[in-house]
Amino acid sequence: MKAMDKNLSEEVARWQEKLFKCSIRRQTKLQKIKQLLGPVSNQRCLEVCAGDGALSKQFRLEGGEWTTLLPDAEAEAAMSYFVKGGLQILQEGTIHAPDHSFDAVVVVDMLERMPDDRAFIRECHRVLKPDGRLIISVARRGFFALFRASWQKNGRVRPGYTSAEFFDILKDGFDVPETISYSTGCVELPGRLFEFLANKLAGRPYNMPPADAGTEDFYHYTKLYVLGTLMYPLMWLLSKLDHLLLFVLPGRTMGAKTKRRVWRERRTPILLDGRSIAEAALNTKIGTAAPF
Repeated sequence: MKAMDKNLSEEVARWQEKLFKCSIRRQTKLQKIKQLLGPVSNQRCLEVCAGDGALSKQFRLEGGEWTTLLPDAEAEAAMSYFVKGGLQILQEGTIHAPDHSFDAVVVVDMLERMPDDRAFIRECHRVLKPDGRLIISVARRGFFALFRASWQKNGRVRPGYTSAEFFDILKDGFDVPETISYSTGCVELPGRLFEFLANKLAGRPYNMPPADAGTEDFYHYTKLYVLGTLMYPLMWLLSKLDHLLLFVLPGRTMGAKTKRRVWRERRTPILLDGRSIAEAALNTKIGTAAPF
């Protein structure tokens, strides 16, 4: 890489890191995932993410040997400003690695993008070592699911998961000793508004710089930094209120630390007459009760 190109790349990364420090939502996500992940020194780790390079760089500062899988070439180009080497494009949900390759797999904002999410979880199980762990962060399906155009524009095939759906997709191959939820609507609504305005101004996801970033992008970064700096005190206060609201409201993001075990499909028990245990307890077939 030419010296000029290297200097430009470093300047893009520097501005992106400044914008990251202005985002309470992104910093909270980093903190929660690191809490679930634990120490990674001398471990092989696989990250599967949508392309937030500033977040990925922070994971690597914790140590370990990292490989990152990304959804497309655009995300790979954005990530290359922060991470040198170990980048691959995820193709059809298949992880091109031998069985039992990694101590930890970290999935951030990607399960919602998988057409066959169960097959992808099976792939994560395959590449983990027998005592490995899967750390996964997903959006909780709720009010924002109504805005179909919004989540589809972000490359998702589903708006998120309910708590029951999240556990159901993990239960066949993982024990789930720890789960968390964070970011109520108190932080999520203004945070998404900022993200919408920032993406509108940048003409693309603001946290994913293009491969050919130039003067115009730095102009946008300057304006975004001013906007983020002005909003930060308000978002900080809302984040403190958010901690209190979590006692009564569900967080809009769910995270889980899971421990790999032998894959065994867990099916809902069915009695000989075809009824579930719940149906037997009600002494009727669900959906066939008299309409009164």
